Amino acid sequence: MSVYNRFFIGALLIFLSLSVFSKNNTLLNEIKNNDGSKWLIEKNEGTYNFKYTNEKGEVYVNSTIITSDIEGSDLFLDKNSAGHVSLTMDYPRDIYVFEFSSGEVPRFLSACKQITLSSVEQQQTAALLTLCSKDDEASGLILSNVDVGKLLAPDNLALKGKVKTVIGCDKSFLYDSNKKQKKNKPYLIKGDIIEIQEYNNTMLKIKYSSKSKDIVAWIKFGDIL
Repeated sequence: MSVYNRFFIGALLIFLSLSVFSKNNTLLNEIKNNDGSKWLIEKNEGTYNFKYTNEKGEVYVNSTIITSDIEGSDLFLDKNSAGHVSLTMDYPRDIYVFEFSSGEVPRFLSACKQITLSSVEQQQTAALLTLCSKDDEASGLILSNVDVGKLLAPDNLALKGKVKTVIGCDKSFLYDSNKKQKKNKPYLIKGDIIEIQEYNNTMLKIKYSSKSKDIVAWIKFGDIL
């Protein structure tokens, strides 16, 4: 085979591979910065890629942040005045928000999970419980090595802001500050209004106001779902 033929076949194979790649990858969202860097979300069959290309053309990719069970129409990119970019994933019950900085390296800033809870009154909008990762920009993480499972693990989350909701189970037993069930096994019932004050590894510190007194105790996280 001549050198020309080998060159022609090689070029043809590259062209065909690029054609297949472009067909398999669908661009869903993109944000461009003034310095030429850009963020984008693309879908490759059943996998989502979250990418950042800096002004030098260097590419950072994470293929695990966005799960395959979400629709592309429920993925959003947004940029704030500081130039930080947030990725929002809107699931039926939960909303996940990840924030990164642009620049030479796409550094991780924050990860939060917003959980939709029952509202205190029917005419009100649903309450949102926001839990954020304890690891922030000080962790040194960048886009490529963000591990959602570790960031949003139950023992790595903290409550952001108090919220009022109602007990969702028939009996919600109360625990003391040591997470031990209180004596006489007091409990709240379904529909009781509580204020969530703190989160600690699947346990919630709550305040319940009765006619006679205010009760501050801990309950299991699942009791509000």
